[in-house]
Amino acid sequence: MKKIFTVIMAALTWAGVQAEEKTVWEGSEAISWNTEVAPGTQFETPQGIFSGLAAGNTIRIYSTTTYDEPQYVVTYKAGDGWEWTDLATTVSNGVIAYTVESADIATWIADRGLVLRGQAWTATKITVEAEAAQPAEGEQTLWTGSEAISWNTEVAPGTQYELTGIFSGLQKDDVLHFYTTATIDEPQYVVTYKAGNSWEWTDLATTFDNNIISYTVESAQTATEIVERGIIMRGQGYTLTKVTLVKGGTTGINSVQAISRQGGEAYSLSGRKVDAGYKGIVIQNGRKLLRK
Repeated sequence: MKKIFTVIMAALTWAGVQAEEKTVWEGSEAISWNTEVAPGTQFETPQGIFSGLAAGNTIRIYSTTTYDEPQYVVTYKAGDGWEWTDLATTVSNGVIAYTVESADIATWIADRGLVLRGQAWTATKITVEAEAAQPAEGEQTLWTGSEAISWNTEVAPGTQYELTGIFSGLQKDDVLHFYTTATIDEPQYVVTYKAGNSWEWTDLATTFDNNIISYTVESAQTATEIVERGIIMRGQGYTLTKVTLVKGGTTGINSVQAISRQGGEAYSLSGRKVDAGYKGIVIQNGRKLLRK
């Protein structure tokens, strides 16, 4: 029996960080190429369940399998010709995920729905993550968009993306956050700039947590070079969706203290709880601290 559910909120709150996931359908639909195994070969989603879908939203299809090697195909009707098109999904622990790549695709899915196809699996729930993590207090958004990054040009339209003209005023100890969504199970993240008089390609020493790449500007010279020359996003299997800046001292705590370890829960500048092995600037016991 199918049900259309109202919004179910799942909020993660600290320093303004929020995420919202909406369940738009729940039921039990067996998917199979073989009609002797399941009553139908595909399932077309009910009309209207993707109303309001936008670029950057993530659709998740929860499933159970009926044998060891299921096949998952999620299709929609694209363009003026309503051409059948497979979505580039990922699958982990029985959850099929797809992050909407453009406003056009969002509109087509909202208007025309999805068709679930494949072999030997049952769709049990469909959700939409309508909003990614939001900037924390004091975090400035420098850029938003949807840029697929991949070494393989057959997977993404380009192998890298250059960010220029957005880092005006960048200084030592400022923190840049690069928000991403993964398009494969094991993405690779490389953030590069052109350093020194020779403009040598140099990878930045970033950290990664909860799909956010973070970089703390190490020197005034690096800040100047990034302002003038920009940053190049490289790697494999992810989409860049947003770049933000946290100015040094804008968290309401003015001093940065170098420490080895102290007691009490600690959080990154993006508001996420970190463990004892985390290195970088953290908020702990009401102070901003630098873990080495």
